Amino acid sequence: MTGFERFFQSAGPYLWLLTVLLFAGLFVWVFLLRRRIESSYGQLDRLVRGHRGDEGLDILLGRLRRLESEADNLEVLQTALRELELRQNRSYQSVGLVRFNPFTDMGGDQSFALAIIDSFGDGFVMSSLHGRTATRMYAKTVQRGQANQTVSNEEQSAIEQAMRYQQLPPDTVSNSNSR
Repeated sequence: MTGFERFFQSAGPYLWLLTVLLFAGLFVWVFLLRRRIESSYGQLDRLVRGHRGDEGLDILLGRLRRLESEADNLEVLQTALRELELRQNRSYQSVGLVRFNPFTDMGGDQSFALAIIDSFGDGFVMSSLHGRTATRMYAKTVQRGQANQTVSNEEQSAIEQAMRYQQLPPDTVSNSNSR
């Protein structure tokens, strides 16, 4: 008797048991797989046919139309957002205020320099000089963080305060580079 025959004689019943268990496991696995496939086909059938024939297809087409409509609405909203961003960049966003006393014989800082600019550094600086008998106001334009006319130290300080948090486009010259 060979080694192979001896092995099958001693382990034969165990091998038969292992084979039966393997086939039983395969049968259960195929059964569960078949149930899952039938369930998926059933769901698909109910979705496409619905409860009364073509109802499911109508539901799918309705949802597709709604998705297309929402995509159009999204495009309109994105266009409006871009327009609002452009408008927002042109609105006045930064303020710089410096109070000072231009005349040594008067008390209090009743005079001021006020700079108001947008995100591009464009805007104006307004000064008010308060004296005993009169108050005078002056306004000067500011472009890209630079005043178009000669400005006082207080007006320049107000412009610098307003420009402190602005990020100008790269083609502009900042105040710190021009001094």
